[in-house]
This record gives sequence, C-alpha cells and structure tokens, in this order.
Amino acid sequence: MQIRHRRKLALMWLLLSLLLTVFLFSVSQFILEDAVKERVRQHLLLTLDESYFGDARNRLNDQGALKRIGQQMNTAMHNLIGNRWYSAQKNCVVRLQRVDDVVIDDEPARRNITFSLLRNQVEREVVVGLSCSSNWWVAVGAVSLLGLLFVAITFLFPPPLSQVHRQWINFLLERGYTGAEAFAIISRYDATRLTLSPVQLTCLEQLHDSEQRNFSWVLGVVTDSRVAALGDDEVDWFLLGLRSDPGSITGALDLATAEDSVVIDLNEMTLSVRGLNVPLSGTPLFYYAWYAMARVNGDGWITNPASNRPDLVGAQELIRLMSSFDGHARAINDLEMTGLKARTLDQNRGKIKDDIVAVLGEKLAGVYHFEASRHPDGIHMRYRLHVEGRHIQIIT
Repeated sequence: MQIRHRRKLALMWLLLSLLLTVFLFSVSQFILEDAVKERVRQHLLLTLDESYFGDARNRLNDQGALKRIGQQMNTAMHNLIGNRWYSAQKNCVVRLQRVDDVVIDDEPARRNITFSLLRNQVEREVVVGLSCSSNWWVAVGAVSLLGLLFVAITFLFPPPLSQVHRQWINFLLERGYTGAEAFAIISRYDATRLTLSPVQLTCLEQLHDSEQRNFSWVLGVVTDSRVAALGDDEVDWFLLGLRSDPGSITGALDLATAEDSVVIDLNEMTLSVRGLNVPLSGTPLFYYAWYAMARVNGDGWITNPASNRPDLVGAQELIRLMSSFDGHARAINDLEMTGLKARTLDQNRGKIKDDIVAVLGEKLAGVYHFEASRHPDGIHMRYRLHVEGRHIQIIT
C-alpha cells in the first residue's frame, strides 16, 4: 500500500509540475504583455503629437517625424523591463514595430502586442514587438519546492485508507488488536490484495487465532496468489499441510495440488498418502496392504466371511504377507489356528480408519479408507479401498 501511495504521489507531482510550469509562464507572459502595452500607450500619448496625424484612418501629416520619434522610443525602451532573478521571463526587449502603416522597426519579434491609440479623433493601430527568453530556473525551483512538499507528505502523513482497509482494521479491533497493531498490519497491503475470495476467507478463518496474534502471518499466507488459485477441494489439503509444517507454504501448496496417491512400503512398514506420512501400526498395515493388493489386481472387493465359517484362503494370503515382512507372531498364529474371521476384519478396518482420520480428518480421509456394499448373494457385506488401484503403489 505504501509503495502504491508513493507512486500516486509521484504521478501527481509530475502532472502538477507540468501544470505549474505552464501556469507560471502563461501568467508571466500575460502580465508582462499587459504592462508593456500600458507603458508604451502612456509613452506614445505623451510623445506623439496629434498634429502628426491626419483626420482619417492611415492618413499622416508628418510620416518622417513619426518614424524618427518611434526610433528614438525604441532606443529609450531598450531597458524598459528590468530583469529580476525570480522573473519567469528574462532578457526582454521591447520595440515599437508599427503605427498605422508607418513601419518603425521591421526586426521580427517573438510576440506582437497590438492596441489602439486615439489620435486626431481616429483610433490608430499600434504594434509593439516583445522578445524574451524563458528563465527555466524559476520553473526548476518551483517544481523542486513542489517535490519537497510531496516528499514531506509521503513521509509525514500516512497513506489514505480505502473502505477495504477500514473494514479489515475494524475486523482486528473487534478481535482485541490495538489500533497501532491493526494499522501496521493492514497498511502494508493495497486494497486489491485485501479483497479476498471465498477460498482465501476460508483459509483465514481456519488459520487465524486472536490469542496467538498471528493475523500478520495469516494475511501474508492467504494473499499469496497461489493460495487464491486453489479450488474448493484443495483448500482442506492446503490447511492440513500448513498445520503439519507452518513454515512451508510451498509444501502445503504441493500437498493441495497433488493427485490422490497411496504408497505402502512393507520394507520400512510405512504408509503415506499424497506424500504425507500416516502412522499405522504393524498388523493393521498388513491388512491395509492386503486390501490395496486386491484393489490393484482387480475390483478390490473382499467379502466378509460368515460368522460361523472363517475364510481360510484369505487367512493364508495374510499369513504369507506377514511372514515375508516379519509380521507379529501372535497375529500369524491366530490366523493359522482359527482362519480369517469377520470380526478380525472389522476390527482391523476400524483401526485403520481411526488412524487415517486422526491424521487427515474425516473429510479428507474418506478417499483413503473403505467403502462398503452388499455382496451379490444379498447376505454378506463386502469392502474395498475407496482409492483407485492406479493411485496405489506397494513397495515389497
């Protein structure tokens, strides 16, 4: 906001400097011409006798005398206008050019001043030449003083506040910030950046904590153009990334814009979604990997066995998987002894869901835990991972 305010003042200074320069020279020229005309008129009234003129327009009785007196006037008027240091015009020369048809001086002038002089009951046309050079230092001085005034305004007076700025300052005052704190935070931004989209407002509401006085940081985050470009579905991921690592806006943006993905590393016994680690204990992780393999290799549906008939085939698949990666001996022994029971599957799915929700939250976790449907037999329930197989990677 401060930079934009200074740019406006600089532009205003340039415009006013131009107008001031034109005004100085225009007014100076007008005053000078008026003064020259009046002084020459008075001089001519005293020196030009009416006997020199006839009783009709352009009719003269003594043209030679009129010309001689005019030349004497030009010599006398050489220093008619004094040169003052503060004058916008300098080195001015005034010369009587013509009286009616009598040419006194034919040297061209920069400006011709024409007026009438009553002689022998007839208005006689008088032309006076005025030639001056511009005193540009006067304009430079005036413009410099104007510049100093604008510099003083820039540094001594705060920039004006728009309605948007006042609204945000009031927002902070209502939440316990002091006026100085609110102004210091809000004045750094121009009104355009403070006009937030619904996505940005959502981020601000979720991140701002009045007790922690973190509005300055939050406003810096939400006014980032990359945050403003996020879609509604990406905001929650962005907020999750910031809560995980408040110092990395770029990391949170990467998480928000990433594709859905699941990586299960059975060598390291880790689970990550979109690159974010999800702590999952040993045995539930094996069950998650088992469901993931079914999703990768087919439609992913695994039917819960009947309560009185454990799934022996599924048990053997889990036993091989756990044995290959140092699974818990007791879990393996239970599968060998009793087979895979519906209750065991239900318990492990519940534990998996709880652990994923604990990290991602209920809304985001939905993609990464289970969906359910009734088996075509109309009796049993079946389950599979919601995420598609093409988004799943299993490292063995």
